[in-house]
Amino acid sequence: MPELTERMGASALQDALSRDLRADRWRPGERLPTERDLGARYGVARNTVRRALDALEQQGLIQRHVGRGTFRAEPPPAAPAAMEESLSPSDVVECRLIFEPEMISLAVARADQADIARMGECLRGTDEAADLAAFERWDAALHDALAAGTHNGAVIAMSRSLARVRERTDWGQLKARGNTAEHRAVLQAQHHAMVEAVRRRDRAEARRVMREHILFVQDYMFGD
Repeated sequence: MPELTERMGASALQDALSRDLRADRWRPGERLPTERDLGARYGVARNTVRRALDALEQQGLIQRHVGRGTFRAEPPPAAPAAMEESLSPSDVVECRLIFEPEMISLAVARADQADIARMGECLRGTDEAADLAAFERWDAALHDALAAGTHNGAVIAMSRSLARVRERTDWGQLKARGNTAEHRAVLQAQHHAMVEAVRRRDRAEARRVMREHILFVQDYMFGD
């Protein structure tokens, strides 16, 4: 990673370190450079480094130990497969209805330009998907990108645990009920509206569209 010579604030330093952490610049459990070294590398004072590290610790990306240093946090443990197998698709959609509107609200507040670029890539994938399987892959990737935009390890782990239910046969059979051109058009309009709300930093609109989106999915998967 090239050294940055321009001075930057704690927020900009936090974004730079967050990108490096998510790109595996340091492996889980690996020690990061000292505050002094980070300050020298990025051209900032040590109190600026501390503020950035405080925020990264709150997001669960790093762990700090007095006298030992700062370490890349281990990823949260995956939910037991047996528990995921026991979750019904209807239970998962109800949980998403509670969870994801607040998840996207946090993404609005925290997503950086790299996160938003990834969301745009996923939108293009769903726009261009030739079949249901491809659409589902990009749809899942978009929701994962929204979770990643929260920069919160617990939120990301919970979102990915719920998403694994989408890989089951019973979910696919229910989702196939809604595989019509009309439904796809509605879903895509909602996807675009969600990402646009993130770009505009509009938390209320992001919550509203996400709730509308999941209610729509719930209706065509389980409605009469």
